[in-house]
Amino acid sequence: MMRAFLPLAVLALAACSSQEPAEQESADDFASRIGGSGEGAALDPSQPDPNAPNVAVEAPPAQADVTTLQQLGDVGGVNLGPREGGCTFMVGEQEMIIAAGMRDKSLPGKAVVRVGDTLVMTDGATGGLDAVKSGTNFEGEGFTVSVAPAAGEGQTRPANVTVTDAAGKSQSYSGNWICA
Repeated sequence: MMRAFLPLAVLALAACSSQEPAEQESADDFASRIGGSGEGAALDPSQPDPNAPNVAVEAPPAQADVTTLQQLGDVGGVNLGPREGGCTFMVGEQEMIIAAGMRDKSLPGKAVVRVGDTLVMTDGATGGLDAVKSGTNFEGEGFTVSVAPAAGEGQTRPANVTVTDAAGKSQSYSGNWICA
């Protein structure tokens, strides 16, 4: 029985490989098929601009409300420098802050936030990774991000974050501080 099956399997494979490849659908065709309109599709204002650069800058854009944090989105090009661990602040399913630090307590941590559709770097107080994990302040140009997780050593802890601008206006967020 095996001898009869082998030639049939070879013929079936040969028949499949001789078919012409299907023409690939263009991006505009795909967008119109699923209900989008290609380049003219409106952005969801609750999401970061997908065309925004994924590298962080030192200062937020002029006129940005620095107290309004946005979902980070793509942070693939962000350089938090050397690190031996870090934490992420999550509000629901949205990453709002990523922070990192070294174990050396004489070194500050770093964090990145998105304000005004721009990824912005902030500097933490000295204390290294321990300060990042236990909660610290991160200073950006014209604003401060204060992270206050619940006491304990758990990998995930409830946390409150307050962002205050240079004029004293502040906005608070509640979520989870997740550290590794």
